[in-house]
Amino acid sequence: MRSIRLVIAFDGTDFSGFQRQANARTVQGELEAALLQLAGEHVRVRGSSRTDAGVHARELVVSFETGRSYPLRAFHLGLNALLPPDVAVQRADEAPDGFNARTASLGKTYSYTFWNALSPNPLLRHRAWHLKKPLDVTAIRAALPDLVGAHDFASFRAAHCDAPTTDREVWAAGWEADGPLHRFTICGNAFLRNMVRIVVGTLVEIGQGKRPPDDLRRLFQVRDRTQAGETAPPQGLTLEHVFLTREALFDHLGREVRIYKTPQVQLEP
Repeated sequence: MRSIRLVIAFDGTDFSGFQRQANARTVQGELEAALLQLAGEHVRVRGSSRTDAGVHARELVVSFETGRSYPLRAFHLGLNALLPPDVAVQRADEAPDGFNARTASLGKTYSYTFWNALSPNPLLRHRAWHLKKPLDVTAIRAALPDLVGAHDFASFRAAHCDAPTTDREVWAAGWEADGPLHRFTICGNAFLRNMVRIVVGTLVEIGQGKRPPDDLRRLFQVRDRTQAGETAPPQGLTLEHVFLTREALFDHLGREVRIYKTPQVQLEP
């Protein structure tokens, strides 16, 4: 058996998330159907992240095992010929025996996009959260340093989140604004269910003057989801990158950070 690692991208608009579900269209389901058509074998695909319905991915790592001796080109271009247009393989590599994309991630970067203007932008209706009220970017940026670091994110997880611990570390967070187009980025070791979307909803309330910039500190202490902001809609969220090596994290952050797992691979996809 061979272990294969793929880097995939997808438009999450018409998917019910990544993970396979009964009677629902998912990214995992489309990948496994294409692999069955390509290789004639039932293959279970493991993903590095369980994205929600409507969430996009620029680089999500998946892995599977196969008994076929096909060249990697088949698992790249061959799969793309069989996949629907809203999901595509960006790269295919041989992976070490036992490689599991679900447990291999050392960290991830997400982005969230906003259109902050009175009128909506139809071109971004599946890519951004439309906010009519102007955002105070200075107030939002004043809150970001409190977000960075190791914290208990119990106030920022979905009610149905099944993670055994709510301790997470955020390595970097930023907010860019170019006219009405805003973009929030966050990089950390791991994320709870809906964590980024709840953080985004809370930051938006800071930007709208509904809560002070230092309110994140209080929310880390109270550990109460009902006191944080609303869960931002899914269409603005994109999984940008999954880091598999220390070197990739250093290149991205420009500094060493605490690694919570033993890397499974030597080369970054």
